[in-house]
Amino acid sequence: MKIQVMPQELVKRIGQCQRAISARTTMQILECIRFEAKEDVLTLTASDLELTIQTSMLCKVQEEGVMVVPSTMIGNIFRKLPSEETILEEKDGVLKIHCADSYFELQVPNPSEFPEVPEVYSERQTTVDNDALSRAVTETEFATSLDESKIALTGIFYERRPDSIRLVTLDGYRLAVRDVRLSAEQEVFEESMIVPKRCMIELSRLLSPEDRTTIRTVPGHIFFESGSLKLYSRLIDKTFINYEEIISEENQTKVVVDRQAFRDAIERASLLTQGERAHLIKLDFQDDGLHIASNSELGHVNEFLAMEIEGEACRIAFNARYLLDGVRALQSEKITLYLNGMLNPMVIRPTEEEDTYLYLVLPVRIAGE
Repeated sequence: MKIQVMPQELVKRIGQCQRAISARTTMQILECIRFEAKEDVLTLTASDLELTIQTSMLCKVQEEGVMVVPSTMIGNIFRKLPSEETILEEKDGVLKIHCADSYFELQVPNPSEFPEVPEVYSERQTTVDNDALSRAVTETEFATSLDESKIALTGIFYERRPDSIRLVTLDGYRLAVRDVRLSAEQEVFEESMIVPKRCMIELSRLLSPEDRTTIRTVPGHIFFESGSLKLYSRLIDKTFINYEEIISEENQTKVVVDRQAFRDAIERASLLTQGERAHLIKLDFQDDGLHIASNSELGHVNEFLAMEIEGEACRIAFNARYLLDGVRALQSEKITLYLNGMLNPMVIRPTEEEDTYLYLVLPVRIAGE
């Protein structure tokens, strides 16, 4: 194998692939990136057997072939090379790198030891705008469970609906749901699965906002393709909770507040709770406005916030961290809060697009009330 590349372009592709490499792997071959040169295209692949990332770039191919190279070493070398055309030549397990006045020789593993890339062929596919998909991941991933004994809840529930895709996460304390509308010309079908959280986070980090992503699935795997980027992931083979049973349409109180002002007030009120396990803050919705308070051994704090209220006054308490996670994820100017007494969950929706996002958070019982 012999190719000519520009270092800065290869560094970008190496960085993309390195996101699939686990720092905890015990298999040396999984610390490597597979290089394949064919017909003036260089394809790079990395995998940890659960997540596989593949990307490609144009290059000058003098001799087609395949090699695998330790990821950290090749990345470090190319980040230090000058911005001049570089020759990579591999023969009999030795990789030679020549750029300007720099010359390296590396021992590289046998490429036959590298795992095969999963084959994902499906006539059904879904295409979605990258910025909408990345936003959906950002607005839901934080509500996954960290409890490995509840493996289904550690992932993101992916639902293909007739006219949208839906991402759902929950951890027993809160629930996040985001819908992404699909264009009318797309095929109508339904399917659902649990995708590992890491897969969705890495995907959102790698996507170019101006492009689109095609999604395909086969039993046990999901496949994302956007431009020169391909990402394959194993699915979590578990059954997700019937989350729709958790969502109640009943509410006694409806409140509209400025999202940034609400966030700032909660962040200030939670400053005195940071050393406490519950991070407890109290919200008191009254006709004159919203009163926010917290108490700890350090002292107490009170905040007042203007709001629009319909229905009954309500006093309720939450873990400030859980409440803030949902508010921080949103981008809307105003949010609408739906309450049904002090012991039932509160639902938060963006006022401008209420039908596309929902964040539900459980309250904390206030002692003595």
